[in-house]
Amino acid sequence: MHRTGGPPRHGAGARRARAAGARHASARGQGFGRFVALTLMSLVPGAGLLLAGRRRSGGLLLAISAAVLVSAVALLLVGDATRRVLTFAVQPRTLALAAVVAGLVGVLWCLSILVTAWAARPAQSSGAQRALGVALVAALCVAVAAPSSVGVRYALIQRDLVTSLFTGAVPHSRPVKGAAVPVSGPDPWAGVPRVNLLLIGSDAGPDRTGVRTDSMIVASIDTKTGNTVLFGLPRNLEKVPFPVTDPLHSVWPNGFNCGDACLLNAVWQQAAEVHPDLFPGDPNPGLTATRDAVSEVLGLKIDSYAIIDLRGFTSLVDAMGGVDVNVPRRIPIGGGHNQFTNAQLPIYGYIEPGRRHLNGYQALWFARSRQGSDDYDRMARQRCMVTSLLDQANPAQLLSRYPELASVAKNNIQTDIRQQDLGAWVVLVERIQKGHIRSLPFTDKVISPADPNFAQIRALVTRAIAPAPTPTPRPSASAKPRPATDASVAQSASSVC
Repeated sequence: MHRTGGPPRHGAGARRARAAGARHASARGQGFGRFVALTLMSLVPGAGLLLAGRRRSGGLLLAISAAVLVSAVALLLVGDATRRVLTFAVQPRTLALAAVVAGLVGVLWCLSILVTAWAARPAQSSGAQRALGVALVAALCVAVAAPSSVGVRYALIQRDLVTSLFTGAVPHSRPVKGAAVPVSGPDPWAGVPRVNLLLIGSDAGPDRTGVRTDSMIVASIDTKTGNTVLFGLPRNLEKVPFPVTDPLHSVWPNGFNCGDACLLNAVWQQAAEVHPDLFPGDPNPGLTATRDAVSEVLGLKIDSYAIIDLRGFTSLVDAMGGVDVNVPRRIPIGGGHNQFTNAQLPIYGYIEPGRRHLNGYQALWFARSRQGSDDYDRMARQRCMVTSLLDQANPAQLLSRYPELASVAKNNIQTDIRQQDLGAWVVLVERIQKGHIRSLPFTDKVISPADPNFAQIRALVTRAIAPAPTPTPRPSASAKPRPATDASVAQSASSVC
C-alpha cells in the first residue's frame, strides 16, 4: 500500500528526490568543499579525476604521471646522472625537443586541472563560491605553468648558447693541422693522450684600440686521468719564436725581437694590423699568430682555444653575484700610463686590503691593476681571481642567474670547440674534476722574460706534464733570475690564493 506523505522510493520520482537532495547539500556548501578538495588533488595529474568518477581518464593520467616520475628517478639514480644531464644540455636538437615537451606538459597539466574542476563542480553554488572556484583553478594553472615556462625558457636559452658559441665549424681562425679530435665510442678520447687548450684574456674593450692578449694560459689535460697542468705565460715575454709554418716566421726568423715593443702580447697586433697581408684567407690572423707563438714557446700543439674579453669578465662576475677575495694590499683602480703618450693616468680609488666582496668592475681591477706592481704580481692576482670564482660557484645561484650567464658567454666568449664534440668535452670535464690541477706560471722567478731560454722552458713543460720520479733540487736564488731546471715549480693550483 502506498503511504501518503512519504517520498516515493522507486523510479523517476526517486531520482528527482536524490537530485533535489544533492542540490540542497550543495547549497549548504558541502558540494563546494568536495570540489575544492578534488581540484587541489589534480596537482597530481589524474588523482582528482579518478576520485571524481572519471576512472578511465583519471587512471590513465595517473599511470602516465607515475611512469614519468619513476623514469626520472631512475635516470637520476642509475649510472652517471651528471654526465647524462650535461650531455643532454649540449645537444641542440634535444634541447629544442625538451622545450616543446616542457610546454606541452604545462598545457596538458593545466587541462587536467580544468577537466577535474569541471567534473567535480557542484550542482548548485553561490556567486562567491563560483568566483573562488575560478580563482582556485587559475592559481593552480599558473602554479603548474610557471615551472613549465621556466623549463621552456632555459632550454631555448641553452640551445641558443650552444648554437651561437659552438658553431660546428672554425669561423674565428685558421684550423690547426693535427689538432686532437675526439671520436665516437664509449671513450671519445681513447686515441688522444693529451689535449692542450689555450685560454686568452683579451683587453679588447669599447675604450681600447685593437686587441692585446692580457693573459695567456695553456691547460694541458691528460685525457685518461683528467690531471691538468696550467702554464701561465707572461705578457712581457720577449723574443718569442714563430714556427716555420706561421707567416710571421718569414719576418722574424730568429724570434720576435725588436726591443720593448716586441712582447708576446703584441704578437696579435703584429699579425692583425701590421702584416695581415701575410695571412690571406685567414679570418683572424692575430689569433693564429698568437696560438702559433704560444705553441712554439711551450713545445705543445694547441688543440683548441677560448677567449674572453674585459667586458665579458666584468659581466661574468656581476652575473655570478660578485666574488669574495683576500686583497693583500691596497689595489689602485686606474693608474698606469697612456700607451701612446706614456703620460700618467689618474687613480680613481682603491680596493682596500682584507677579505672583500668585489663586483665585476672591482674584480677586473683587482686582476689587472698595474700601478705599484709588476706583471708577475698581476699573474698571481689573476690566478687568485680564477680560483676564487671556481671555488665560490654555487650551482643553485648559477642556475637562478643562468640567463644572464648565458648572455655573457654568447656575447663575450669565442671558441673553436665544435658542437659535435661537446659530448666528449663533457666526459673530459668530469675527468678533470676528479683529477688534480697544478700550475706552472713562468714568472721571473722561473725564467728570465727579457732573455728566455726556450729549450729550458720546453724542458720544464715536459717535466711538469710527466714529472720525474725523483725531482731534482730547485736552482739557488741569484741576483739575476735563471731558468728553472726542474718541474717542482709546478704547484697545486689551489695554493695560488
